[in-house]
Amino acid sequence: MTTNGTKRTPSTERRLQILLVGVGGQGVLTASKVLGEAAHLAGLHAMVGQLHGMSQRGGSVECSVLIGPGESSFIIGPVDAVVAFEPLEALRALPHMARTTRVLMNQGTIAPPSSGVPGMEVPGPKDVAAQLRNVSENVTEVDGPLLLEELSERRTLNMIMLGALAGTKLLPFDASLLWEAISRTLSPRFRDQNRKAFEMGERWTKGAVGSDTERRDACDSDASSPDARRSDA
Repeated sequence: MTTNGTKRTPSTERRLQILLVGVGGQGVLTASKVLGEAAHLAGLHAMVGQLHGMSQRGGSVECSVLIGPGESSFIIGPVDAVVAFEPLEALRALPHMARTTRVLMNQGTIAPPSSGVPGMEVPGPKDVAAQLRNVSENVTEVDGPLLLEELSERRTLNMIMLGALAGTKLLPFDASLLWEAISRTLSPRFRDQNRKAFEMGERWTKGAVGSDTERRDACDSDASSPDARRSDA
């Protein structure tokens, strides 16, 4: 398949395995469906599945998106990318990781019920990231709480994380095609806010910006512009 517009030339040799994890209410299922839709728009075979968990608010959610040839709906071996909407859920995904796994982790923590148990210590985002880096060579911490502060619609974490994934250039299609899938899937009422969130996440992981501090400065500067403050949502 040749490159056509927003489509890249897909690899026919292997399957791209992406694991999305988080808790109910963060939009993990929606993000997974959007990724699958984008793959179909690119003319690629894709399978989207919920591995385990409950999608109601507060329950663990783990979804797989498999892009490329193959009929099995099961993850085989380490995944290519883990998109973690919550740090503790990233730890649960450690068995699916390897040195080559690209890990994107939102720093915003949702305290589990066990956090109220005396003597039970819950690791913070930095501690979680350190554990992830013991396994993966490529871990990016996304400051979701910071980015959400810049948006008037706070239910856009899934768009931030999808944008961050697009910014890695790991996907076999361009960010513009992923945005087209978002536009087709989600309500137009929140299109402006979703677009801002997506672009902020994409800039966070783009190679043009280095350290976490530089990423924050870049996102803060863009979000404070007149265009970033307009919203029809």
